[in-house]
Amino acid sequence: MGKAFISLTFDDGLLCQFERAVPILDRYGFPGTFFLIANTESIFEDPRAEERGYEWHKIAWTKHDIQMLKKMAAHGHEIASHTVKHERQPSDPIYEAAESKRLIEAWMGIEAPSFCYPFYDTIRSLKEPVMAAGYRQARAGRQNSFYAFGDSFDPFAVDCRQIASSGEEVRAWVRPGCWHILTFHGIGTEADGWEAVTELEFSAQMEELARMRDAGELEIVTFNDGAARLTAP
Repeated sequence: MGKAFISLTFDDGLLCQFERAVPILDRYGFPGTFFLIANTESIFEDPRAEERGYEWHKIAWTKHDIQMLKKMAAHGHEIASHTVKHERQPSDPIYEAAESKRLIEAWMGIEAPSFCYPFYDTIRSLKEPVMAAGYRQARAGRQNSFYAFGDSFDPFAVDCRQIASSGEEVRAWVRPGCWHILTFHGIGTEADGWEAVTELEFSAQMEELARMRDAGELEIVTFNDGAARLTAP
């Protein structure tokens, strides 16, 4: 059936992802896909943070942030879009899709081919604007679906497995001959982001994936590359 291939995706552009996850990914040579909010606020405005009394910090697209992201892209990580405002009910879906792509590409000087729908269910209002904005694919839900070659596949409604704070069985992420998309938010504690995975646990998960990769069981690819494999003729 062939090896599995997995995409590691990170939502919201949280600082903890760059401080804690990226060094671990680089240690094992794993490319990640980072869905970034295209505004210059340093605090991630999210009702889930407010309910818990936290301020979740994100990149603010400073010169330092852009330099860091360009370096990451040069090392194989994918920089992708997660709207401008990250609204649960987008007031202007066309703007959220098109302007986020325009801004990220202007800051980065490279294409941003992938999009992620905030809160998963905003696909209902954003899917058509995302397609019209020129993205190649978009990530949505969290139903833990696998995709195999020959499966019916909508590149603008790609499902994912959201990795929670604990109790994840790494081998459950792997099915021979299939693509699966993993989604991470906070890396650290709840003060860092939603559904946080501790740095120690994240490191252990990546170490296990590296062992499986070295055994020829799987390959880690960006979201863009994974989708391209499924849609290739």
